[in-house]
Amino acid sequence: MDVSQSQRLQAALAPLSGVGADYVLPDYAGRGLFNLAVSLARVCGASVPPEYADLLLADGRRASAAWERFPTLVFFLVDGMGDLMLHRNRDVAPNLWRHRQQAITSVFPSTTATAITTLMTAEPAAVHGLLGWFVRDERSGQIVAPLPMRHRTGGPVTDTGIVDRLLRVEPMLARARRKPAFVTLPELAEGPYARRHGAAASVWTYPELTELTAAVMRAVNGADGAGFVYAYTPLLDATAHDHGIDSAAVREVLARVDQCFVELCERLPQALVVATADHGFIDCPESRCIDLAAHRQLYAMLRAPLSGERRAAYCHVKPQYVETFGAAVMAELGHAVLAVRTREARAAGLFGPGVPVTVEDPAGDWILIARDDWTVRDVLPGENAYRMIGVHGGLTPQEMRVPLVVREPAD
Repeated sequence: MDVSQSQRLQAALAPLSGVGADYVLPDYAGRGLFNLAVSLARVCGASVPPEYADLLLADGRRASAAWERFPTLVFFLVDGMGDLMLHRNRDVAPNLWRHRQQAITSVFPSTTATAITTLMTAEPAAVHGLLGWFVRDERSGQIVAPLPMRHRTGGPVTDTGIVDRLLRVEPMLARARRKPAFVTLPELAEGPYARRHGAAASVWTYPELTELTAAVMRAVNGADGAGFVYAYTPLLDATAHDHGIDSAAVREVLARVDQCFVELCERLPQALVVATADHGFIDCPESRCIDLAAHRQLYAMLRAPLSGERRAAYCHVKPQYVETFGAAVMAELGHAVLAVRTREARAAGLFGPGVPVTVEDPAGDWILIARDDWTVRDVLPGENAYRMIGVHGGLTPQEMRVPLVVREPAD
């Protein structure tokens, strides 16, 4: 996809969803996280479709061409580190800010399950199908969180059919010619999702952020001699959810992440170190949280509970209401959400290029994209109604723009 195609996508999506200048649409033409995933795959020697666009660096170079000469590439994914968050807190993260080259866009929805799966597969959400934290498996009727592989109401997913359908796209690391390694927390190294996407990699765990660099060093210097290390921390994301983006706790964690980046650069002077995030954050006041079940006429039109995200909720609508649901939502909740027909969003490229590998659409019939700082959800019997201060998944600049931080070793 070239730049002119990206511009046509922007033009197609703007009137479709009603977004304006205050919203950021995902870029799949060369300035987005998807393109970074494609570039990383090519650097690793993994095959990707030739029509998938490389990441364009600020100086005009294609990332894969610029980076392939480095024998060791450390990819440091800081969950939740939005570009605007980093800018506001550059005084406590001066090293990350100094090496920031540009902002790139997240995917849609701007959330961990979707973005990380794009990075793990080098495929857009349109293809890999994990379109949010909660995904509905149409065949079984179950709503599942694929990353922990648990049902929405709790309990592990034991149906291997569901697991196979959700994790149906081949991982990028399985196609890589470089020796890959995966560095993460011990609890995140287990489970179907981690085993599927990290099966071809050596896995190294660390108990605390202060020990992440040591785990990366073991991966690089070990017997396997990894040429590509994927290092992940969820600490900033968890802190922002619990405390909000402007909290002292977030600043403290960001300072620790900055120190971790410094240690990676100092201890691996000949490695290319690339840091970014899967999404950014905004804060949502409790007064701006909509319980869709309280809007009984709208909720009665659904054939299943909501899936997706609080900032991008998928509505699985009863057949007799599919054509009228969007207008009904806009009449009642148009101040808070944008109702977008799923098939039109797909056709316009909101989930990226490519063809889904299944005819069963996990995005349902309509998408409710939250405006401003609103959220929308429902609560099922037995489900923990977890209060989040910081949220993501929508199209605001705070959620959609993430930094591209690059430390190239000196020649």
